[in-house]
Amino acid sequence: MQNDNNVNSSSSSSSKSPYSLLDPNPSLIDENGNLVNDISKAARITTYRKGTIADGVSKLILLIDSNSPLQFSINRTKPDDLVNGMLSSLSQSNVNNLSSTDDVSPQNISNGKSIVAAVYTPPNSFHQDKIDRRTIIINVNESNANDADASTLYKIPIQLRRPPVVLIHGVWTNSYATWIESKFKEKLENNGYKDKVFLADYEAHNAETFHPYAIPGIGNHGIDSLRKKIAEASNSCHNQSIAAAQVDVIAHSMGGLMARGFVQQPHYKRKDNYMKGSIHRLITIGTPHFGGHLSEFLYKHRDDWYCFDGMHITPARTCKVEPKKLRTIYHDIFHSPIDEGAVEALIPGSDAYSHLYQTNVKSYAIAGSWKPNADDSHESQEWDFQFITDNLDFNLGRDGFHDDNDLVVSITSQLGGLGGLQNQIRQPENNDIPNKSAIYSNIIHGSLLIKKHDKDVVFSETYSTHIQDDVIKLLGSSDNEKFANSIGKDSPRNP
Repeated sequence: MQNDNNVNSSSSSSSKSPYSLLDPNPSLIDENGNLVNDISKAARITTYRKGTIADGVSKLILLIDSNSPLQFSINRTKPDDLVNGMLSSLSQSNVNNLSSTDDVSPQNISNGKSIVAAVYTPPNSFHQDKIDRRTIIINVNESNANDADASTLYKIPIQLRRPPVVLIHGVWTNSYATWIESKFKEKLENNGYKDKVFLADYEAHNAETFHPYAIPGIGNHGIDSLRKKIAEASNSCHNQSIAAAQVDVIAHSMGGLMARGFVQQPHYKRKDNYMKGSIHRLITIGTPHFGGHLSEFLYKHRDDWYCFDGMHITPARTCKVEPKKLRTIYHDIFHSPIDEGAVEALIPGSDAYSHLYQTNVKSYAIAGSWKPNADDSHESQEWDFQFITDNLDFNLGRDGFHDDNDLVVSITSQLGGLGGLQNQIRQPENNDIPNKSAIYSNIIHGSLLIKKHDKDVVFSETYSTHIQDDVIKLLGSSDNEKFANSIGKDSPRNP
Protein backbone atom coordinates (compact mmCIF):
# COMPACT_ATOMS: atom_id res chain seq x y z
CA MET A 1 0.00 0.00 0.00
CA GLN A 2 1.21 3.46 -0.83
CA ASN A 3 1.87 6.27 1.59
CA ASP A 4 -1.00 8.80 1.75
CA ASN A 5 1.34 11.57 0.66
CA ASN A 6 2.58 9.74 -2.38
CA VAL A 7 0.78 10.53 -5.62
CA ASN A 8 0.98 7.67 -8.06
CA SER A 9 2.32 9.41 -11.13
CA SER A 10 3.04 6.42 -13.33
CA SER A 11 1.75 6.71 -16.89
CA SER A 12 -1.90 5.78 -17.19
CA SER A 13 -1.09 4.04 -20.48
CA SER A 14 1.67 1.89 -19.03
CA SER A 15 1.04 -1.83 -18.68
CA LYS A 16 2.66 -1.59 -15.21
CA SER A 17 0.30 1.10 -14.00
CA PRO A 18 -2.23 -0.08 -11.41
CA TYR A 19 -4.91 2.06 -13.02
CA SER A 20 -5.97 3.43 -16.39
CA LEU A 21 -7.39 6.89 -17.02
CA LEU A 22 -9.52 6.53 -20.14
CA ASP A 23 -11.57 8.75 -22.44
CA PRO A 24 -14.95 7.12 -23.21
CA ASN A 25 -15.53 9.60 -26.03
CA PRO A 26 -16.95 8.50 -28.43
CA SER A 27 -16.64 4.70 -28.23
CA LEU A 28 -18.64 4.33 -25.02
CA ILE A 29 -21.33 6.95 -25.72
CA ASP A 30 -24.79 5.98 -26.93
CA GLU A 31 -27.12 7.89 -29.27
CA ASN A 32 -28.58 9.83 -26.31
CA GLY A 33 -25.19 11.01 -25.09
CA ASN A 34 -25.10 8.61 -22.12
CA LEU A 35 -22.26 6.31 -21.16
CA VAL A 36 -22.89 2.69 -22.10
CA ASN A 37 -22.90 0.43 -19.05
CA ASP A 38 -20.65 -2.23 -20.60
CA ILE A 39 -17.61 -3.07 -18.49
CA SER A 40 -16.01 -5.24 -21.19
CA LYS A 41 -16.28 -2.47 -23.76
CA ALA A 42 -14.87 0.01 -21.22
CA ALA A 43 -11.89 -2.29 -20.66
CA ARG A 44 -11.12 -2.24 -24.39
CA ILE A 45 -10.79 1.56 -24.59
CA THR A 46 -7.29 2.57 -25.65
CA THR A 47 -7.63 6.35 -25.54
CA TYR A 48 -5.58 7.28 -22.50
CA ARG A 49 -5.75 10.73 -20.92
CA LYS A 50 -4.02 12.61 -18.13
CA GLY A 51 -6.88 15.03 -17.58
CA THR A 52 -9.95 16.81 -18.86
CA ILE A 53 -11.42 20.30 -19.23
CA ALA A 54 -13.87 21.96 -16.84
CA ASP A 55 -16.94 21.88 -19.07
CA GLY A 56 -19.14 19.60 -16.94
CA VAL A 57 -19.32 17.19 -19.88
CA SER A 58 -15.95 15.63 -20.76
CA LYS A 59 -15.89 12.56 -18.55
CA LEU A 60 -13.03 10.17 -17.72
CA ILE A 61 -13.14 6.51 -16.70
CA LEU A 62 -10.86 5.32 -13.90
CA LEU A 63 -10.22 1.62 -14.42
CA ILE A 64 -8.49 -0.53 -11.74
CA ASP A 65 -7.87 -4.28 -11.57
CA SER A 66 -9.50 -5.42 -8.34
CA ASN A 67 -11.53 -8.29 -6.89
CA SER A 68 -12.78 -6.08 -4.06
CA PRO A 69 -15.07 -3.07 -3.91
CA LEU A 70 -13.23 0.26 -3.89
CA GLN A 71 -14.11 3.69 -2.63
CA PHE A 72 -13.24 6.66 -4.85
CA SER A 73 -13.16 10.16 -3.38
CA ILE A 74 -11.84 13.54 -4.43
CA ASN A 75 -9.06 14.51 -2.05
CA ARG A 76 -9.89 17.07 0.66
CA THR A 77 -13.48 17.36 -0.56
CA LYS A 78 -16.71 16.64 1.30
CA PRO A 79 -19.18 14.37 -0.55
CA ASP A 80 -21.63 17.20 -1.27
CA ASP A 81 -18.89 19.60 -2.43
CA LEU A 82 -18.83 19.42 -6.24
CA VAL A 83 -16.38 22.26 -6.91
CA ASN A 84 -13.80 19.76 -8.18
CA GLY A 85 -16.20 17.41 -9.95
CA MET A 86 -18.26 14.29 -9.31
CA LEU A 87 -17.64 10.56 -9.04
CA SER A 88 -19.90 7.62 -9.79
CA SER A 89 -19.75 4.01 -10.86
CA LEU A 90 -20.06 3.20 -14.56
CA SER A 91 -23.44 1.58 -13.88
CA GLN A 92 -24.69 4.76 -12.17
CA SER A 93 -23.01 7.29 -14.48
CA ASN A 94 -26.31 8.32 -16.07
CA VAL A 95 -28.10 8.72 -12.74
CA ASN A 96 -28.26 12.14 -11.08
CA ASN A 97 -26.02 11.07 -8.19
CA LEU A 98 -24.32 14.30 -7.16
CA SER A 99 -21.37 13.37 -4.98
CA SER A 100 -17.60 13.65 -4.93
CA THR A 101 -17.28 10.14 -3.50
CA ASP A 102 -18.65 6.72 -4.45
CA ASP A 103 -18.25 3.02 -3.62
CA VAL A 104 -17.79 0.91 -6.73
CA SER A 105 -18.07 -2.88 -6.95
CA PRO A 106 -15.88 -5.05 -9.21
CA GLN A 107 -17.24 -6.60 -12.40
CA ASN A 108 -16.00 -9.49 -14.46
CA ILE A 109 -14.82 -8.96 -18.03
CA SER A 110 -14.50 -11.48 -20.83
CA ASN A 111 -10.98 -12.66 -19.96
CA GLY A 112 -12.03 -13.58 -16.44
CA LYS A 113 -10.45 -10.59 -14.76
CA SER A 114 -12.30 -8.42 -12.29
CA ILE A 115 -12.07 -4.66 -12.64
CA VAL A 116 -13.56 -1.63 -10.97
CA ALA A 117 -14.70 1.26 -13.18
CA ALA A 118 -15.42 4.71 -11.73
CA VAL A 119 -16.49 7.73 -13.75
CA TYR A 120 -15.13 11.23 -13.10
CA THR A 121 -17.29 14.13 -14.32
CA PRO A 122 -15.50 17.50 -14.25
CA PRO A 123 -17.04 20.69 -12.83
CA ASN A 124 -18.57 23.13 -15.31
CA SER A 125 -16.15 25.97 -14.53
CA PHE A 126 -12.54 26.72 -13.72
CA HIS A 127 -12.34 29.71 -11.40
CA GLN A 128 -8.72 30.22 -10.35
CA ASP A 129 -7.18 33.48 -11.52
CA LYS A 130 -4.45 33.30 -14.17
CA ILE A 131 -3.78 29.58 -13.61
CA ASP A 132 -4.35 27.46 -16.71
CA ARG A 133 -4.57 24.09 -14.93
CA ARG A 134 -4.74 22.44 -11.56
CA THR A 135 -4.46 18.86 -10.37
CA ILE A 136 -7.35 16.99 -8.82
CA ILE A 137 -6.37 13.97 -6.71
CA ILE A 138 -8.67 10.96 -6.60
CA ASN A 139 -8.12 8.82 -3.51
CA VAL A 140 -8.83 5.10 -3.90
CA ASN A 141 -9.47 3.07 -0.73
CA GLU A 142 -10.79 -0.36 0.14
CA SER A 143 -14.45 0.37 0.69
CA ASN A 144 -14.95 -2.41 3.29
CA ALA A 145 -12.13 -1.22 5.56
CA ASN A 146 -12.90 0.46 8.86
CA ASP A 147 -12.40 4.21 8.73
CA ALA A 148 -9.74 4.00 11.41
CA ASP A 149 -7.86 1.32 9.53
CA ALA A 150 -8.43 2.61 6.01
CA SER A 151 -5.34 3.46 4.02
CA THR A 152 -5.10 4.87 0.56
CA LEU A 153 -4.36 2.31 -2.11
CA TYR A 154 -3.80 4.86 -4.88
CA LYS A 155 -3.77 8.58 -5.40
CA ILE A 156 -4.72 9.24 -9.00
CA PRO A 157 -3.86 12.69 -10.37
CA ILE A 158 -6.22 14.25 -12.92
CA GLN A 159 -5.27 17.48 -14.65
CA LEU A 160 -8.19 19.87 -14.79
CA ARG A 161 -7.85 22.59 -17.44
CA ARG A 162 -9.85 25.52 -18.71
CA PRO A 163 -11.98 24.93 -21.81
CA PRO A 164 -10.43 26.39 -24.97
CA VAL A 165 -11.83 29.71 -26.20
CA VAL A 166 -12.83 30.39 -29.81
CA LEU A 167 -13.19 34.04 -30.87
CA ILE A 168 -15.28 34.98 -33.89
CA HIS A 169 -15.48 38.47 -35.43
CA GLY A 170 -18.32 40.32 -37.13
CA VAL A 171 -19.33 41.88 -40.43
CA TRP A 172 -16.80 43.81 -42.58
CA THR A 173 -13.76 42.98 -40.44
CA ASN A 174 -11.38 40.15 -39.46
CA SER A 175 -9.77 38.44 -36.49
CA TYR A 176 -6.68 40.63 -36.47
CA ALA A 177 -8.56 43.92 -36.18
CA THR A 178 -11.11 42.56 -33.70
CA TRP A 179 -9.05 40.42 -31.34
CA ILE A 180 -5.32 41.04 -31.85
CA GLU A 181 -5.04 44.80 -32.38
CA SER A 182 -7.42 45.27 -29.46
CA LYS A 183 -5.16 43.13 -27.17
CA PHE A 184 -8.22 41.01 -26.38
CA LYS A 185 -6.48 37.75 -27.29
CA GLU A 186 -3.35 38.81 -25.41
CA LYS A 187 -5.39 39.63 -22.30
CA LEU A 188 -6.93 36.14 -22.36
CA GLU A 189 -3.55 34.49 -22.82
CA ASN A 190 -2.11 36.40 -19.87
CA ASN A 191 -4.96 35.29 -17.63
CA GLY A 192 -4.89 31.51 -17.84
CA TYR A 193 -5.60 30.91 -21.54
CA LYS A 194 -2.10 30.54 -22.96
CA ASP A 195 -2.30 28.31 -26.06
CA LYS A 196 -6.07 28.03 -25.53
CA VAL A 197 -7.32 30.87 -27.75
CA PHE A 198 -8.38 30.12 -31.34
CA LEU A 199 -9.55 32.60 -33.99
CA ALA A 200 -12.41 31.77 -36.34
CA ASP A 201 -11.91 34.04 -39.35
CA TYR A 202 -14.24 34.44 -42.31
CA GLU A 203 -12.81 37.70 -43.65
CA ALA A 204 -13.11 36.60 -47.28
CA HIS A 205 -16.89 36.23 -46.79
CA ASN A 206 -17.53 38.87 -44.12
CA ALA A 207 -20.09 40.80 -46.20
CA GLU A 208 -22.27 37.74 -46.80
CA THR A 209 -25.49 36.78 -45.05
CA PHE A 210 -25.55 35.15 -41.63
CA HIS A 211 -28.58 33.06 -42.74
CA PRO A 212 -28.01 29.72 -40.97
CA TYR A 213 -29.07 27.69 -44.02
CA ALA A 214 -27.60 29.82 -46.82
CA ILE A 215 -25.22 27.06 -47.99
CA PRO A 216 -26.48 23.46 -47.82
CA GLY A 217 -24.29 21.25 -45.67
CA ILE A 218 -22.31 24.00 -43.89
CA GLY A 219 -24.84 26.75 -43.09
CA ASN A 220 -22.64 29.62 -44.30
CA HIS A 221 -18.93 30.48 -44.45
CA GLY A 222 -18.91 32.12 -41.01
CA ILE A 223 -20.51 29.07 -39.41
CA ASP A 224 -18.06 26.82 -41.23
CA SER A 225 -15.08 28.83 -39.93
CA LEU A 226 -16.42 28.46 -36.38
CA ARG A 227 -17.00 24.73 -36.80
CA LYS A 228 -13.43 24.19 -38.02
CA LYS A 229 -11.85 26.24 -35.21
CA ILE A 230 -13.87 24.41 -32.57
CA ALA A 231 -12.62 21.11 -33.99
CA GLU A 232 -9.06 22.48 -33.99
CA ALA A 233 -9.39 23.63 -30.38
CA SER A 234 -10.70 20.22 -29.26
CA ASN A 235 -7.96 18.39 -31.16
CA SER A 236 -5.36 20.60 -29.53
CA CYS A 237 -6.54 19.33 -26.14
CA HIS A 238 -6.57 15.73 -27.35
CA ASN A 239 -3.01 16.07 -28.62
CA GLN A 240 -2.03 16.98 -25.05
CA SER A 241 -3.88 13.91 -23.69
CA ILE A 242 -6.73 16.06 -22.34
CA ALA A 243 -10.36 15.07 -22.85
CA ALA A 244 -12.43 17.89 -24.39
CA ALA A 245 -15.93 17.93 -25.83
CA GLN A 246 -16.82 21.63 -25.66
CA VAL A 247 -15.33 25.12 -25.99
CA ASP A 248 -16.28 28.61 -24.88
CA VAL A 249 -17.16 31.04 -27.67
CA ILE A 250 -16.78 34.83 -27.55
CA ALA A 251 -18.44 36.56 -30.49
CA HIS A 252 -18.49 40.16 -31.61
CA SER A 253 -21.27 41.73 -33.69
CA MET A 254 -22.51 39.43 -36.48
CA GLY A 255 -20.17 36.73 -35.16
CA GLY A 256 -22.76 36.13 -32.44
CA LEU A 257 -25.34 35.32 -35.12
CA MET A 258 -22.85 32.91 -36.71
CA ALA A 259 -22.45 31.17 -33.35
CA ARG A 260 -26.21 30.96 -32.90
CA GLY A 261 -26.62 29.63 -36.44
CA PHE A 262 -23.96 27.00 -35.76
CA VAL A 263 -26.05 25.68 -32.86
CA GLN A 264 -28.92 25.06 -35.31
CA GLN A 265 -26.92 22.87 -37.66
CA PRO A 266 -28.10 19.23 -37.94
CA HIS A 267 -24.88 17.76 -36.56
CA TYR A 268 -24.26 20.28 -33.76
CA LYS A 269 -25.14 17.65 -31.15
CA ARG A 270 -23.10 14.49 -31.70
CA LYS A 271 -21.84 11.50 -29.77
CA ASP A 272 -18.41 13.10 -29.44
CA ASN A 273 -19.90 15.99 -27.43
CA TYR A 274 -22.24 13.75 -25.44
CA MET A 275 -25.18 15.10 -27.47
CA LYS A 276 -24.77 18.37 -25.56
CA GLY A 277 -23.36 20.41 -28.45
CA SER A 278 -19.91 21.92 -28.91
CA ILE A 279 -20.44 25.26 -27.11
CA HIS A 280 -20.04 25.30 -23.35
CA ARG A 281 -20.72 29.02 -22.87
CA LEU A 282 -21.47 31.77 -25.40
CA ILE A 283 -20.65 35.43 -24.72
CA THR A 284 -21.86 37.90 -27.34
CA ILE A 285 -20.56 41.48 -27.57
CA GLY A 286 -22.53 44.07 -29.53
CA THR A 287 -24.43 41.37 -31.42
CA PRO A 288 -27.57 42.44 -33.35
CA HIS A 289 -29.71 39.57 -32.04
CA PHE A 290 -32.90 41.18 -33.34
CA GLY A 291 -31.48 43.25 -36.17
CA GLY A 292 -29.23 46.15 -37.07
CA HIS A 293 -31.68 48.96 -37.80
CA LEU A 294 -29.28 51.16 -39.79
CA SER A 295 -28.82 48.38 -42.34
CA GLU A 296 -32.33 49.09 -43.61
CA PHE A 297 -31.31 52.61 -44.67
CA LEU A 298 -28.07 51.42 -46.29
CA TYR A 299 -29.85 48.76 -48.27
CA LYS A 300 -32.75 51.00 -49.30
CA HIS A 301 -30.41 53.72 -50.61
CA ARG A 302 -27.65 51.44 -51.97
CA ASP A 303 -28.21 52.64 -55.56
CA ASP A 304 -28.68 56.32 -54.75
CA TRP A 305 -25.96 58.82 -55.66
CA TYR A 306 -23.70 60.53 -53.11
CA CYS A 307 -20.20 61.91 -52.62
CA PHE A 308 -17.63 61.34 -49.92
CA ASP A 309 -15.76 64.46 -48.80
CA GLY A 310 -13.08 62.62 -46.85
CA MET A 311 -15.11 62.62 -43.64
CA HIS A 312 -18.80 62.40 -44.47
CA ILE A 313 -21.19 61.07 -47.09
CA THR A 314 -22.96 64.03 -48.74
CA PRO A 315 -25.85 64.32 -51.21
CA ALA A 316 -24.97 64.21 -54.91
CA ARG A 317 -26.43 67.68 -55.48
CA THR A 318 -23.74 69.19 -53.23
CA CYS A 319 -20.81 67.32 -54.77
CA LYS A 320 -17.67 69.00 -56.00
CA VAL A 321 -16.41 65.66 -57.31
CA GLU A 322 -18.03 62.96 -59.41
CA PRO A 323 -20.85 61.29 -57.43
CA LYS A 324 -21.06 57.55 -56.92
CA LYS A 325 -23.68 55.07 -55.83
CA LEU A 326 -23.74 54.42 -52.07
CA ARG A 327 -22.72 50.81 -52.63
CA THR A 328 -19.64 51.99 -54.55
CA ILE A 329 -18.66 54.49 -51.85
CA TYR A 330 -18.82 51.82 -49.16
CA HIS A 331 -16.84 49.40 -51.29
CA ASP A 332 -14.14 51.87 -52.37
CA ILE A 333 -13.75 54.00 -49.27
CA PHE A 334 -14.75 51.76 -46.39
CA HIS A 335 -14.04 48.36 -48.06
CA SER A 336 -17.50 47.40 -46.83
CA PRO A 337 -19.76 45.93 -49.53
CA ILE A 338 -23.46 46.52 -48.90
CA ASP A 339 -24.70 44.31 -51.73
CA GLU A 340 -23.37 40.85 -50.82
CA GLY A 341 -26.06 39.70 -48.40
CA ALA A 342 -25.10 40.82 -44.89
CA VAL A 343 -26.74 44.26 -44.97
CA GLU A 344 -30.03 42.89 -46.26
CA ALA A 345 -29.93 40.02 -43.77
CA LEU A 346 -29.35 42.39 -40.84
CA ILE A 347 -32.57 44.30 -41.49
CA PRO A 348 -34.96 43.49 -38.60
CA GLY A 349 -37.54 40.92 -39.68
CA SER A 350 -35.46 39.69 -42.64
CA ASP A 351 -35.68 36.16 -43.99
CA ALA A 352 -32.36 35.40 -42.30
CA TYR A 353 -33.76 36.41 -38.89
CA SER A 354 -36.91 34.37 -39.47
CA HIS A 355 -34.65 31.30 -39.67
CA LEU A 356 -32.57 32.16 -36.57
CA TYR A 357 -34.13 30.38 -33.64
CA GLN A 358 -33.86 30.78 -29.89
CA THR A 359 -30.40 29.49 -28.97
CA ASN A 360 -30.48 27.12 -26.03
CA VAL A 361 -26.92 27.33 -24.70
CA LYS A 362 -25.53 29.06 -21.61
CA SER A 363 -25.29 32.66 -22.79
CA TYR A 364 -24.30 36.15 -21.71
CA ALA A 365 -24.95 39.35 -23.68
CA ILE A 366 -22.66 42.39 -23.49
CA ALA A 367 -24.03 45.65 -24.89
CA GLY A 368 -22.35 48.98 -25.57
CA SER A 369 -23.89 52.44 -25.24
CA TRP A 370 -22.43 55.63 -26.72
CA LYS A 371 -23.82 57.67 -23.85
CA PRO A 372 -22.91 59.87 -22.12
CA ASN A 373 -19.61 61.05 -23.60
CA ALA A 374 -19.39 60.00 -27.27
CA ASP A 375 -21.13 63.16 -28.48
CA ASP A 376 -18.76 63.84 -31.38
CA SER A 377 -18.99 60.27 -32.66
CA HIS A 378 -22.77 60.24 -32.27
CA GLU A 379 -23.11 63.53 -34.14
CA SER A 380 -20.94 62.27 -37.00
CA GLN A 381 -22.97 59.07 -37.39
CA GLU A 382 -26.24 60.98 -37.23
CA TRP A 383 -25.02 63.47 -39.82
CA ASP A 384 -24.13 60.69 -42.29
CA PHE A 385 -27.60 59.18 -42.02
CA GLN A 386 -29.29 62.53 -42.33
CA PHE A 387 -27.64 62.84 -45.74
CA ILE A 388 -28.22 59.19 -46.69
CA THR A 389 -31.93 59.52 -45.92
CA ASP A 390 -32.06 63.10 -47.27
CA ASN A 391 -33.74 64.14 -44.03
CA LEU A 392 -31.99 66.76 -41.91
CA ASP A 393 -34.45 66.06 -39.09
CA PHE A 394 -33.33 62.43 -38.90
CA ASN A 395 -32.65 61.54 -35.25
CA LEU A 396 -30.35 58.55 -34.76
CA GLY A 397 -31.96 57.30 -31.57
CA ARG A 398 -35.57 58.04 -32.49
CA ASP A 399 -35.57 57.18 -36.21
CA GLY A 400 -32.62 54.82 -36.46
CA PHE A 401 -32.76 52.63 -33.36
CA HIS A 402 -35.83 53.59 -31.30
CA ASP A 403 -33.72 53.31 -28.12
CA ASP A 404 -30.17 53.65 -26.81
CA ASN A 405 -27.40 52.16 -28.97
CA ASP A 406 -23.69 51.74 -29.71
CA LEU A 407 -24.06 53.75 -32.98
CA VAL A 408 -24.61 50.51 -34.94
CA VAL A 409 -26.92 48.24 -32.88
CA SER A 410 -29.68 49.14 -30.43
CA ILE A 411 -29.33 48.09 -26.78
CA THR A 412 -32.50 45.98 -27.04
CA SER A 413 -31.06 44.07 -29.98
CA GLN A 414 -27.67 43.63 -28.31
CA LEU A 415 -29.23 42.18 -25.14
CA GLY A 416 -30.99 39.42 -27.08
CA GLY A 417 -33.91 39.29 -24.67
CA LEU A 418 -31.73 39.05 -21.55
CA GLY A 419 -32.42 41.59 -18.81
CA GLY A 420 -33.95 45.04 -18.63
CA LEU A 421 -32.32 48.20 -19.95
CA GLN A 422 -31.86 49.91 -16.57
CA ASN A 423 -31.05 46.99 -14.27
CA GLN A 424 -28.19 45.78 -16.47
CA ILE A 425 -26.09 48.97 -16.56
CA ARG A 426 -22.56 48.07 -15.52
CA GLN A 427 -21.24 50.27 -12.75
CA PRO A 428 -17.44 50.65 -13.04
CA GLU A 429 -16.97 50.95 -9.28
CA ASN A 430 -18.87 47.70 -8.60
CA ASN A 431 -16.94 44.42 -8.72
CA ASP A 432 -20.11 42.41 -9.22
CA ILE A 433 -21.13 41.79 -12.83
CA PRO A 434 -24.91 41.81 -13.53
CA ASN A 435 -26.51 38.46 -14.23
CA LYS A 436 -27.19 37.37 -17.81
CA SER A 437 -26.27 40.67 -19.51
CA ALA A 438 -24.57 44.01 -18.98
CA ILE A 439 -24.64 47.46 -20.60
CA TYR A 440 -21.38 49.44 -20.74
CA SER A 441 -21.39 53.24 -21.05
CA ASN A 442 -19.05 55.21 -23.36
CA ILE A 443 -18.70 52.18 -25.61
CA ILE A 444 -19.38 52.18 -29.35
CA HIS A 445 -19.45 49.38 -31.87
CA GLY A 446 -16.17 49.84 -33.74
CA SER A 447 -13.00 51.93 -33.54
CA LEU A 448 -13.57 53.60 -36.90
CA LEU A 449 -16.65 55.32 -35.46
CA ILE A 450 -14.69 57.09 -32.71
CA LYS A 451 -14.08 60.72 -33.66
CA LYS A 452 -11.06 62.65 -32.42
CA HIS A 453 -12.73 64.59 -29.60
CA ASP A 454 -13.97 61.33 -28.06
CA LYS A 455 -10.75 59.30 -28.21
CA ASP A 456 -9.74 59.85 -24.57
CA VAL A 457 -13.11 58.96 -23.05
CA VAL A 458 -14.69 56.42 -25.43
CA PHE A 459 -13.71 52.88 -26.43
CA SER A 460 -14.96 50.39 -28.97
CA GLU A 461 -16.41 47.11 -27.73
CA THR A 462 -13.51 44.70 -28.14
CA TYR A 463 -10.92 47.38 -27.23
CA SER A 464 -12.52 48.12 -23.85
CA THR A 465 -10.30 46.77 -21.04
CA HIS A 466 -13.36 46.86 -18.77
CA ILE A 467 -15.21 44.47 -21.09
CA GLN A 468 -12.09 42.33 -21.54
CA ASP A 469 -11.67 41.96 -17.78
CA ASP A 470 -15.33 41.11 -17.28
CA VAL A 471 -15.25 38.46 -20.02
CA ILE A 472 -12.39 36.74 -18.20
CA LYS A 473 -14.38 36.85 -14.95
CA LEU A 474 -17.41 35.40 -16.71
CA LEU A 475 -15.45 32.55 -18.29
CA GLY A 476 -14.17 31.52 -14.87
CA SER A 477 -17.43 32.04 -13.01
CA SER A 478 -18.87 29.10 -11.10
CA ASP A 479 -22.12 31.02 -10.57
CA ASN A 480 -24.66 29.48 -12.93
CA GLU A 481 -26.93 32.48 -12.36
CA LYS A 482 -24.47 34.63 -14.30
CA PHE A 483 -25.47 32.92 -17.54
CA ALA A 484 -28.90 32.60 -19.09
CA ASN A 485 -30.03 29.21 -20.35
CA SER A 486 -30.73 30.64 -23.81
CA ILE A 487 -30.42 33.79 -25.88
CA GLY A 488 -32.63 35.31 -28.56
CA LYS A 489 -35.76 34.75 -26.53
CA ASP A 490 -38.01 36.66 -28.92
CA SER A 491 -36.81 34.55 -31.84
CA PRO A 492 -38.73 31.49 -33.05
CA ARG A 493 -38.37 28.83 -30.41
CA ASN A 494 -37.63 25.77 -32.56
CA PRO A 495 -36.56 24.87 -36.11
